[in-house]
Amino acid sequence: MKRTVIAYVAALLTVVPSFSRTGVVVAHYGSSNDATRELTINKITGEINEAVGNAAIVREAYISPVVRQNLSRRGLVAMSPTDAMLSLRAEGVDTLIVQPSLIIDGGEMEEVTRAVDEVRPFFEKVEVGRPLCYTPSDFEKVVDILATEDPDGADAIIFVGHGNELPSTATYTQLDYMLADRGLTGRHVSTIEGYPTAETTARQLRRESKRMKKVKLVPFLLVCGNHTLHDIAGEYSDSLRELGFEPEVLKRGLAELPAIRKIYTERVLNMLGQSPE
Repeated sequence: MKRTVIAYVAALLTVVPSFSRTGVVVAHYGSSNDATRELTINKITGEINEAVGNAAIVREAYISPVVRQNLSRRGLVAMSPTDAMLSLRAEGVDTLIVQPSLIIDGGEMEEVTRAVDEVRPFFEKVEVGRPLCYTPSDFEKVVDILATEDPDGADAIIFVGHGNELPSTATYTQLDYMLADRGLTGRHVSTIEGYPTAETTARQLRRESKRMKKVKLVPFLLVCGNHTLHDIAGEYSDSLRELGFEPEVLKRGLAELPAIRKIYTERVLNMLGQSPE
């Protein structure tokens, strides 16, 4: 553990109250776009705060240092997960719950876990919630939500996630398989930087029907930011056009859907021992 963290927490432990308190850190990757934050991650934090009521102190944190720096330059304060956890400890919190608003168990989830492990010794109890897609039942809930997406006249829908070079990129393939298992022709999950790619998804569509032309691209990303506006609407769409499709991008963050936000709230309530309504 970093010496600065040890020294800081050691100082806090000399002044914190002795009574038991519970704190919740909602850890978002973050976004520099004010409009999409208001529609997505701010709502996740707000709904969790409202749901837990007086049962816990809720703190918001941003995982991305780049986003935190961008906001700081504009005079906006965004804490790192470590800072948020230590601030709760300073207020006498000894039971800590950390819920990341992440989609898959990838690199950002590892960052959150490392941060939690650093401060774990200073709390009596620590629980970390899982990302959106983790267990088979988690996947089923997400597929239920994706299955309700309106094609809006398109021949097919592609839910486009970020993807990575880690084993967790298989998350997208599993979702794609589960959509197919339900007989949902023309509905696929693809990625910008992982697998499946635009080319592999295009081949799937052609195998289903050579008549497919219009494709609705739905971001499988929590916020509607640069990845949607530049990557999905840019390189990914260009790849599909070169392959003979007519893509149209829905500029919407996944967390704009109440059903998605509700999943994160339920995770927190379950860790608090409360039953979601």
